[in-house]
Amino acid sequence: MPTVTSDWQNRIGRRLRLRDLHILSTVAQWGSMAKAASHLAMSQPAVSEAIASLEAALGVRLLDRTPRGVEPTLYASALLKRGLVVFDELRQGIKEIEFLADPAAGEVRIGCIESLTAGFLPQVIDQFSREYPRVLVHVVNTTAATQEFHELRQRTVDLLLGRILRPVADDEIEAEVVFQDDYFVVVGSRCPWARRR
Repeated sequence: MPTVTSDWQNRIGRRLRLRDLHILSTVAQWGSMAKAASHLAMSQPAVSEAIASLEAALGVRLLDRTPRGVEPTLYASALLKRGLVVFDELRQGIKEIEFLADPAAGEVRIGCIESLTAGFLPQVIDQFSREYPRVLVHVVNTTAATQEFHELRQRTVDLLLGRILRPVADDEIEAEVVFQDDYFVVVGSRCPWARRR
């Protein structure tokens, strides 16, 4: 049974290190302490020690040995799920610090459907890059169904361009209509429809 106590500050707050959490994440990703050690440029005993330190701090087993290597336990999976949020928040904090230190530099990730990537977006990026030449712009092709905003929620993009089929009623998402599409019916000149309005 887990022995994690509610005394967070004394039991875990002083013993749980981000470095150890990163090591656990790498071991889970590679499925092997030896492979994780190689990837992290560390010795295998140092990786084992970090995992043991985490297990001691939490009072639960984090890895199960299998014939194929190691697999995260239920406890490790729960910790890693929250750990992703921690590391993501830290990355966002570092980006915010960089922006505060130099607002004219940085990077922005734009998610966009393919049709906008081909026409509308290059002109916007060109104009933006002339005004902010030290901002690196990454464009990520997204699916046409942007209504769920998965990319924004997972923070794989900072800005999402796409078609909105219905008004957005979500406290976490701010949507703005940039332009309205005009629709046309196009037919050949010899088609009977060409003579109809």
